[in-house]
Amino acid sequence: MHCDTTDHDLLSRVRQSNDEVAWTRFVEIYRNPIIRHCRSYGLSQEQSEEVAQDCFIRCFQYLPTFEYSEALGRFRSWLNLMVNQQIGECFRSRVLDEDMKRRYLEMLLELADPLQAASRQPVGHDYELLSMAFQRVKAAVRPQHWQLFESFVLHGILASEVAEQFGVSSVMVRVSAFRVRNRLRAAWKALQDGPF
Repeated sequence: MHCDTTDHDLLSRVRQSNDEVAWTRFVEIYRNPIIRHCRSYGLSQEQSEEVAQDCFIRCFQYLPTFEYSEALGRFRSWLNLMVNQQIGECFRSRVLDEDMKRRYLEMLLELADPLQAASRQPVGHDYELLSMAFQRVKAAVRPQHWQLFESFVLHGILASEVAEQFGVSSVMVRVSAFRVRNRLRAAWKALQDGPF
């Protein structure tokens, strides 16, 4: 079930933490989309259940103080961000190599909305989301295309050297990298828009 709209009456009711009927309904509405979203990023059923439970605990803590305001943003935007943060925790990895950090930063700035890129530097959560997008795209493209992209874009190896290593033309390296970047851009946008 894709949650196209927020039930403001239900949100109002769950703000009263003693309304068990409202909380049961809230979990019924949001649990399956959260689980499906987690599974689509390769999390196990158990990991997905844990993410959902963590999200509901955070909702339980947050919603009593929640005030709906279109000017401040939608509830579903907040929920989407929270779910993605929890998924990101599952993919958290430390990028220790300075060259790799720089390439991740370049990729994040390339993928970000121009206004967003100008207003702030990427933070840890952005790197986690990028790792999630990488995971999704890597699973969707041909292994050789991913290897060409990874060698050329992420590791910064010259196209001619990558071409020689994989026995393809330099043009093939650049075209594969371009196509993978486009897939990453789409995966990144899907993460930003989320299931809610």
